[in-house]
Amino acid sequence: MGRSVSITVHPAALGAEYLSVSDAMQQMLDLVSALERTEASEPSERQIVWRLTEAHTNSPPFTITAEAFPADPAIALDAASLRVPADFIGGLRELLAGRDPEWLDDEAVAPLKRALQRNLNGVGRSAIRLDDEDAVDVVPQSARVAVAVLEHRAITALAAEPDYSRTEYGSVEVLVYGVTRWNDRPALSVQERLSRDKLTCVLDPDVAEELGPHRNWSDAWQGSRLLVGGALHYGADGSLKRIDASSAELRPWTDVPMSDLRDIDVLSGRSVSEHLRLIRGEDRG
Repeated sequence: MGRSVSITVHPAALGAEYLSVSDAMQQMLDLVSALERTEASEPSERQIVWRLTEAHTNSPPFTITAEAFPADPAIALDAASLRVPADFIGGLRELLAGRDPEWLDDEAVAPLKRALQRNLNGVGRSAIRLDDEDAVDVVPQSARVAVAVLEHRAITALAAEPDYSRTEYGSVEVLVYGVTRWNDRPALSVQERLSRDKLTCVLDPDVAEELGPHRNWSDAWQGSRLLVGGALHYGADGSLKRIDASSAELRPWTDVPMSDLRDIDVLSGRSVSEHLRLIRGEDRG
């Protein structure tokens, strides 16, 4: 049996006697959405499905209970999945105390912030309880603190973003030296061939599918040369900062024997001194 999370919402003390239908329903949906995204932002990556096992109103409070079930009925929930609701509750306590919790990613911020802001207007108190543990009470004062933490988080993230002063569309040749993710999208860590600058090459879904499953990228593409095309984002200093790749073409390395290089007549039969005089223009009338 999975763990259960109960959510109870109360109307604002200075508001109407009853909750509005919109406030009550949206508060539940936003809190459950934040709980789901604590595990993973994409539904296909989640092992837990939260199913409604109880809902009732003892006017004016409105309560629901959601229980964790395995997304695949043939596979039992593992220990890591069962820790998800505990991480959510623990992180929520930190946020209400004015600290930025580690579990909180950008995908979970939006629904959680909406729920907290609703506690400042329309919903007076939200009580979130894990199993039979003490409930986490979200009241206007603590919600205001938590919203301030989230706003500071957004400002910090904005300040840390690179300055993409210019975007051009074209192609560049890069050397792949690793795999990564950018805003939960597949990406390659690359080095631009001419400048030798290291940057992130974000892949659109078609290119990612063409390159193959994420687990194989490191084996298949690390150390390879690619000609990638798409949006090239440059910083204020004029250097390439990020690529949003809409195409990628493998440029295989070519082995050239030293004997072939020795056979190239760079001077076209001239001596070194004759070649230098030609370059300097000394042999011109």
